[in-house]
Amino acid sequence: MNGGEKKSAVSWTEWLVIGLIIGLLGIVAIWAIGSARTTARDAVRLSDIRQVQAGLELYFNDHNVYPEVDTTLPLGQATTLCLGDDGFSGNCGSSQYLYLESVAMPPSAGLKNSACAGVDDTYCYLAVDASYRVQFELEKRQTLLDLPSGLNCATETGLEAGACSLPSGFEVTE
Repeated sequence: MNGGEKKSAVSWTEWLVIGLIIGLLGIVAIWAIGSARTTARDAVRLSDIRQVQAGLELYFNDHNVYPEVDTTLPLGQATTLCLGDDGFSGNCGSSQYLYLESVAMPPSAGLKNSACAGVDDTYCYLAVDASYRVQFELEKRQTLLDLPSGLNCATETGLEAGACSLPSGFEVTE
């Protein structure tokens, strides 16, 4: 030490570098949290779809037909809360058999294209005889399932990439 002056242990440049590193770590953490939330929402959507598929298969085993509808049906709404003997209904309390106690609504965050019968952010169901379609949307590509981000389709044969096509025998009436 010359003349009683104290030198700082850390220079301004070092403080700036430390600040930049902390800032970059914060940005990476925020991005990781957002990505984890997106992945979790997609996991919920896929779980919901698998539950609907299981309920529809149980219904088919008893009735040899899937619950038929005249038009696309938004699932998880007041009129489609459960799946009982008479198909999707708002109240299945009088059903002898309950195939799906609760039809869930998809997490709405991150969705862009999932509308059905004028209802946004929903799973969309339609069926004729031995064929059904449930359209759903994913935020991220699911490489293990070979499903892209965006609209996808659940059918009696499994999950299919892309928007649903109409089942054979189903005609859209205006």
